[in-house]
Amino acid sequence: MTATSPSPAVASSELRKPRYDVRNAEDAYTIRVELPGVTKDSVTIDYDQGVLTLQAQRKAQAPETWKPLHRELNDQGYMLRLKLNAPVDEDKLVAQLVDGVLTLTLPVREAAKPRRIEVN
Repeated sequence: MTATSPSPAVASSELRKPRYDVRNAEDAYTIRVELPGVTKDSVTIDYDQGVLTLQAQRKAQAPETWKPLHRELNDQGYMLRLKLNAPVDEDKLVAQLVDGVLTLTLPVREAAKPRRIEVN
C-alpha cells in the first residue's frame, strides 16, 4: 500500500494529508485515519481500480455573536490517496467515524487470500 499525491488541480496548501496507519490481517486491511473535528457528512471515500481516495473537510464553528481576538482554528481540508497492493472486495468496504478517527475495513477478495494446498 502506497500513498500518492493529491491531483495537480488542488493546491497543496488547501489540503493536508491526515495521519493514518494500516494493518493487514489475513482477511482484510484496516486503515485508521485521524480526522479531528470532521463530521461523517463531510467525508467522501472513493475506491477505483485499486486506489482508495479519502477527502474530508473540517469547518471551524463559532457562535455568530463571537468576535475572535485570535484565531488558529480555521476550515481544514484533508486528502489521502492510497494504492492498494491486494484486490479488495469493493462490495464489502466498511467505514466508521468515531471521536475523530475514521476506521476503514477493506476485506480481501477470496481469490486473493493465501491457501494451503494438500499433497496427495
